Amino acid sequence: MIARHVFLIRRSWPRLLSFAYYPVMQLLVWGFVTQYLGAQSANHGVLQAVPGILLTGVLLWDVLVRGELGLFLSFLEEMYSRNLGNLFVSPLRLHEFVLSQMVMSVVRVIIGSGVALVVALVFFDLKVAEQAFALSLCLGCLLVFGWAIGLLANGLVLRFGLGAEEIGWAVVFLIGPLSGAYYPISVLPEWLQYIAYAMPTAWAFEAMRAALIEGRISWDLLGYAMALNIFYFAACAFAFWRFIEAGRERGLLLQMGE
Repeated sequence: MIARHVFLIRRSWPRLLSFAYYPVMQLLVWGFVTQYLGAQSANHGVLQAVPGILLTGVLLWDVLVRGELGLFLSFLEEMYSRNLGNLFVSPLRLHEFVLSQMVMSVVRVIIGSGVALVVALVFFDLKVAEQAFALSLCLGCLLVFGWAIGLLANGLVLRFGLGAEEIGWAVVFLIGPLSGAYYPISVLPEWLQYIAYAMPTAWAFEAMRAALIEGRISWDLLGYAMALNIFYFAACAFAFWRFIEAGRERGLLLQMGE
């Protein structure tokens, strides 16, 4: 499965370009904004950390998005090519299919967000070396949640057809305002804070800010994020398995395509 996607990607320059294009464009926009903020707040204590917080938030948010889309786009490739039926009559097991999608998701993150990180380090002087371990833990939490969302989106598209494809593109951005990538959750209305804290993204981004502002690893925040990740990933994996089984029973795996 991994080799199949490697062959597909390496002979398609538009796919390779798309991996890095959107995160780099997004980073450039936010990078120039933070350059302005940095010049205005250089002598205001904690505000000195604002440029780094915004840039790091952009990078980590892109990891979440690409983690979700990594699973979703790999699944769509199989649906567009009418290949799901062939895969599931082969000896390929469902967990192997999911693992291959997760590996390709990591590849997309490395290519796309990796290029964006280099741009941030070279052109915007982003300094995250001292907090690299803490930020990598936040990155891991966000990536796992992206996988959970991707599994759910795959199952919904399988259940409701390609007409529901927009769900996979939109669902991750739906939680964006509640994730606190660029601002603390405390700025939200109180009733929305309860919803935000029910998602691992809020805890992961709060841990990111603690690392950048206070220079510490917030094990309690990361623990909450990972506990929620386990719950959401298990629930979404179960839902995906049920959608696959229902698709087998109803013959959906052989009927979908472009």
